[in-house]
Amino acid sequence: MSRVLKLILYYFIYQLVCTFVLTFLFYAPTVIRQTIESGTLSFPPFAANSEITVTLYALIASNLLFGWHLIHYKYASINRNTLAFVSGELYLPLTLLTLSLMCSLNYLTEIIRLPDLNQSLFLEMKDSIPGIISIAVIAPAFEELFFRGAIEKHLLQKWDKPAYAILVSALIFGLIHGNPAQIPYAFILGLLLGWFYFRTGSLIPCIVIHFINNALSVTLMITLPEKAESMNRLFGETLAPKIAIAGVIIAICCFYYIHKLLKNHPR
Repeated sequence: MSRVLKLILYYFIYQLVCTFVLTFLFYAPTVIRQTIESGTLSFPPFAANSEITVTLYALIASNLLFGWHLIHYKYASINRNTLAFVSGELYLPLTLLTLSLMCSLNYLTEIIRLPDLNQSLFLEMKDSIPGIISIAVIAPAFEELFFRGAIEKHLLQKWDKPAYAILVSALIFGLIHGNPAQIPYAFILGLLLGWFYFRTGSLIPCIVIHFINNALSVTLMITLPEKAESMNRLFGETLAPKIAIAGVIIAICCFYYIHKLLKNHPR
């Protein structure tokens, strides 16, 4: 686990460094201008829009830099196996499985009523092209490289029981989001992503699932901003639980079908 803990530490260091550097770059010109105008050293309040901008670009920069770090120092591998498309038959049931899980797990999260600490940030990010790219493209690719391609791969090599490696990587995936409303959903999604990575050795199916999940979330936030955060608002209080139950059934059927497709796939 020492390697895993080291990678998590690196992850936060990259975020802190990128945030500090970008905060300085955004804030320093304002301080210099105000100081020149007033004739004394002046530290004006940091504008709210600048704070969101710094957070967004720091997130993008830290993901890209840490992704490079993982590949350059061989914590994660990018090769024919990790980028294998697997089977074309896989992707339709994979899409249905992802959509079904989204409906079921989002409704479960809504029932539990966990606080959503990142809601305002996501609403700000969906109004900018860099924010949309960060959520829908960069996050799926980077997080799968990190959690499956680096952490789970290492644990699979070190531990005799693959289930433990999948479980621990999913738990880290959930907790590292740091948002109570996301942790249960991310954990269960992490279990599915971890199983796919174990069965195929490829990051592509994992990235596809992650992309569908994030891209649909962003699309709903853009097109239905007042309803996207709630299944009850989106579908109505009568229909929402029925859709959630149907989602569970469809997800189980899709998982069983995908399991049969992958039965003869070399691990």
